Amino acid sequence: MAMKISTTVITPDRVLYQGDVDFAVVQAYDGERGFLYNHIPLVSELGYGEVRMYRGDVIERMVVEGGIVEIRENELIVLAEVALKKEELNKQQIEKTLNDLLAQEKPEDFHERDMVAFEVKKLKERLKVAEK
Repeated sequence: MAMKISTTVITPDRVLYQGDVDFAVVQAYDGERGFLYNHIPLVSELGYGEVRMYRGDVIERMVVEGGIVEIRENELIVLAEVALKKEELNKQQIEKTLNDLLAQEKPEDFHERDMVAFEVKKLKERLKVAEK
């Protein structure tokens, strides 16, 4: 009997990954969560960061930005607001956008400052995945 987790990573507009994995790690809102065969049922809010799916010696990487993750009966579903495969990330473009954003003068409005900080956080997480 293969001890695999049936894994699906989807966004509202597409399926990014569907297959069996030995081990999966997702970025929850409060840190990473790892999932192995026969994990207890769990639903958690996703954070912003890397998802890794291990199949033997192969590691599939992507970045998620919000959503939920659920596992039950060896079925893992990652329903992300935004998700990008590592292959879709352009390191140079992310670095340029991040540097441009950091070079800007900080907005005076609190809400605008918060939005810029949020965007910086997302870009840094994308860059981490792109560099691997």
